[in-house]
Amino acid sequence: MYSDQDIANLVARVQQLEGQAMSRPNVNVPNIKLISPNFLARAFAVWGHFFVANLLISIAVTCLFVILGLIMGTSFLTIFQNALRQYGG
Repeated sequence: MYSDQDIANLVARVQQLEGQAMSRPNVNVPNIKLISPNFLARAFAVWGHFFVANLLISIAVTCLFVILGLIMGTSFLTIFQNALRQYGG
């Protein structure tokens, strides 16, 4: 099927292509810690992204609840004041 010469040529070609791939700089891959070979660097990068996302979401939810609390607080205050005027004095 394939001769020893064909296999030797293919092996030489594969080694040549691997050498070219190793010598070529990776311009498509960004230099970020999420794809670092170091486990701790990847772990802290993921944790940092999680922390920032959680912080942004919690700030938005807190603002929403503060606004709702102010609206509900003023409406309960007016109801309470009206009840005091009517029944209390």
